[in-house]
Amino acid sequence: MNQPETSQFASKAKTAWTLLLLSYTAMLLILVVSTLINPPQDVEPGLEMWLGGIGIAVFKCLPLLLFIPGLIARSHKTASWLAYMIQLYFVLAVMWIFTPGSGAWGWLMTVDSLAIFVTAMLFTRWQKRFEAGL
Repeated sequence: MNQPETSQFASKAKTAWTLLLLSYTAMLLILVVSTLINPPQDVEPGLEMWLGGIGIAVFKCLPLLLFIPGLIARSHKTASWLAYMIQLYFVLAVMWIFTPGSGAWGWLMTVDSLAIFVTAMLFTRWQKRFEAGL
């Protein structure tokens, strides 16, 4: 009788993990693309602008990049810490909504940060139940 529940939690955890990785990747893409598309107005186009933009994009993504090893290992602890840390990006996204010229990026990032939070919490819950054999 325990076996069907275990497989149910395993499939739910796998689905949540897949959605978590998709939304995580989308957040990285949003941060990189929004940085490279919106250069400062006082900088002349050229190689220095692109290198500076890539540096800024890496700086924005660095906290998210720290979670890659744990996400690859499917660690529920990493997912729960990611859920807490993504709240900082949610605050940044809400500020972007009210910034002239970047409202669309703000809405996109807000929705994606909510998706990361929800899928990380669901993955944590279902993965812990699967590992406990409930």
